[in-house]
Amino acid sequence: MREKEEYEEVETRKKPTGKRSLFRRTLTVLLIAAAGFFLGQFILLSRVAGTGGLNNLKVMQKLFLLESCVDKFYLEDPDEQKMEENIYRGYMAGLEDPYAAYYTKEEYDQMMEEDSGEYVGIGVTVRKDTGTGYVVVEQVNKNGPAYEAGIQNDDVIVAIDGKDTAELSLQEAVAAIKKDADTPVKLSVFRDGVSLDVTVKKSQIQLETVEFAMKQNKIGYIAVSQFIENTDAQFDDAVTQLEEQGMKGLIIDLRDNGGGLLTTCIDMVSRILPDKKLIVYTEDKNKAKTSYYSEGEEEVKVPIVLLVNGNAASASEIMTGCLQDCGKAVVVGQQTYGKGIVQNIVRLNDGSAVKMTVAKYFTPKGKDIHGVGIKPDVVVEIDEKTWAKAREEEKQDTQLKKAMEILTKK
Repeated sequence: MREKEEYEEVETRKKPTGKRSLFRRTLTVLLIAAAGFFLGQFILLSRVAGTGGLNNLKVMQKLFLLESCVDKFYLEDPDEQKMEENIYRGYMAGLEDPYAAYYTKEEYDQMMEEDSGEYVGIGVTVRKDTGTGYVVVEQVNKNGPAYEAGIQNDDVIVAIDGKDTAELSLQEAVAAIKKDADTPVKLSVFRDGVSLDVTVKKSQIQLETVEFAMKQNKIGYIAVSQFIENTDAQFDDAVTQLEEQGMKGLIIDLRDNGGGLLTTCIDMVSRILPDKKLIVYTEDKNKAKTSYYSEGEEEVKVPIVLLVNGNAASASEIMTGCLQDCGKAVVVGQQTYGKGIVQNIVRLNDGSAVKMTVAKYFTPKGKDIHGVGIKPDVVVEIDEKTWAKAREEEKQDTQLKKAMEILTKK
């Protein structure tokens, strides 16, 4: 789960001109810093990262030594921009926080676009195969142009407009697909031993993160895949439509939902709870406490069951922990992931950004679930093989069956 926060520097410096090397530019900045003439960005980055004890003189000496080694021995001409970016990535990696990261301006803009729920593209979710390095299609949006062009889940994209995807980072591959909104993209796809070339047009895509249906006995069903900026509006619409259809019970399915934005989660829980109920509270490094309360004018007044599994994390656990503590829902399924911490994204004035953990969160009853997770009220185990079948064939879903059984008896 993360919040968004932006910082701007007090002073902006011009980039150095000429062909001074990366490390000499870095060395100059660090020398100034060591002499006590810290410029805006260096001060900001040091304060934000919380590493006031960093030995700047030692760092600049080491960078100068590394530059000498690269100049003298390295076979190729280094990409100075990537080397500079990786210095910043290494700085954040030094926090040893698995959720900390540095983002270039392009990466930050892409992430914000994805969080908004709307973007220009072809309507696919992709990942990198750790073995081959190629890009693999995880999910195809049925309302998007990729679906219309015949792209399928698990297709391996080996090239984008002739560029080998094994040589691209995931961010670079996504950017290559989205590039030039008015120009179709040519994908070289490998599927079931067959190579295909597919040309796909681009369009405005709205991510559908909520699916809903009315099941038997007037039991409403809402599946939430993630918490992004438009998820709360989709969730509100789903609840309202089900209520208008005479819903007598509600199942909220958070299985495999890894979380997302705190603000979205708060808005969604506010649609369920009465006004001014504690949803969650956080504590930062200084033990400063921030509490979040429901602000909804509407309340769901039918019995609720939450479905969770080991991949339900972060914002999913905030919703689960709150509704369980308040006695508003029965939790069914498997122990949740156990991510009880909050990350902030801090934007710097050059458009780049850093993300780091800034607080822990606690359920309304004060439970710290980090590294532990939330135990369901009714445990229903399901192995990965059966779960894969259940996603394709509902009758295989024993957890959903139990949820239906509980609500039918109420």
